[in-house]
Amino acid sequence: MAPIGLTDVAITDFVVNQRHGVKGLVEVISPKTLPSCYIQLPEKRVTTEKLIMEAPTTGKGALSAPVIPVIDVSDWKNPTVAEEICEAAATLGFFQIVNHGVSVDEQNELRAAGRGFFDLPTEEKKRYWEGSSVSETAWYMTSFNPYKEAKLEWRDYLKFEYLSDQVDFSATWPTVCRDEVVNHSNRMKPIGRKILEILMNNLNTRMEEQDLMGTLRMNVNYYPECPDPKLTVGTGHHCDINTLTLLLQDDILGSLYARYGDKWLHIPPVMGAIVVNIGDMLQILSNDRYKSVEHLVMTSRFLSRISFAYYCGPSYDSVIEPLREVLENGEKPLYKATMYKDYMKYYFARPHTGSKTIESIKLP
Repeated sequence: MAPIGLTDVAITDFVVNQRHGVKGLVEVISPKTLPSCYIQLPEKRVTTEKLIMEAPTTGKGALSAPVIPVIDVSDWKNPTVAEEICEAAATLGFFQIVNHGVSVDEQNELRAAGRGFFDLPTEEKKRYWEGSSVSETAWYMTSFNPYKEAKLEWRDYLKFEYLSDQVDFSATWPTVCRDEVVNHSNRMKPIGRKILEILMNNLNTRMEEQDLMGTLRMNVNYYPECPDPKLTVGTGHHCDINTLTLLLQDDILGSLYARYGDKWLHIPPVMGAIVVNIGDMLQILSNDRYKSVEHLVMTSRFLSRISFAYYCGPSYDSVIEPLREVLENGEKPLYKATMYKDYMKYYFARPHTGSKTIESIKLP
């Protein structure tokens, strides 16, 4: 129920139309119960019995669910590294990498800078509200698609687009986090390139970089403390639409889950690790050899959480379809060709309903 004296309409107006975000709701109104505009429909809720927190392999109550692999990439040329990456991409769609060269200190500097933005006065943050942002490549927003969602997600975020062909692309970004966000891209891009090279080699092909990581974007996600986490969601279940996502999640509070059958498998925080997941474009290119897996983020009653999702995707005008190398033995293509910008437009025009975007281009 909405806090006493405040209707759902008033809360939505405060959060969305007045651009305070859910962090503003927590700080200004401080609801003791969860407003109903954030209470997910019963069939959409993720109950505790649907969560797999760990996967014992022996003994009474053992589960068949796997553990998300943690891969040491200190030696990228080690054949075992490629084997483990390709195996994870073909099965779980998720893995974590360690010893990748980005120090914990660098990660913590980024976390502090990201929190610095969300700690700014509301009027300063509003300057970046999507649709009227002072920047053409940085946007602040709440939920996912708050103007179309039946129920809101308990999340604010700041998203960036990196335009490497423009020297001053970050000039209008918030100064409180600009340098750290630019540096993070410089650190993530070569890592993404190495992983994509391994995955393409496994398909016996090479692709132009622009068709795999011609667009580079990042979301800084902020999840405030929540009055009743079991009734809502931080980010609703969805698949990423790009080729590859490199995620720096909270190093204490693990709230990320990947779909495993009809349940959700916990992806625990590992100190210094980067979480990697496959996006729709790689599933299409590989004709389902690689798996783009649904995932979601839960909330916490006691702690706020911040994460950084770095998205590698094709150039907007790239046409993506199953590679001829994976079809050369007469395998039937599972997807029709799609231009990446059209796929993105379709995805961002809809709320997180749980329906997979990739189904929209699946061939009969």
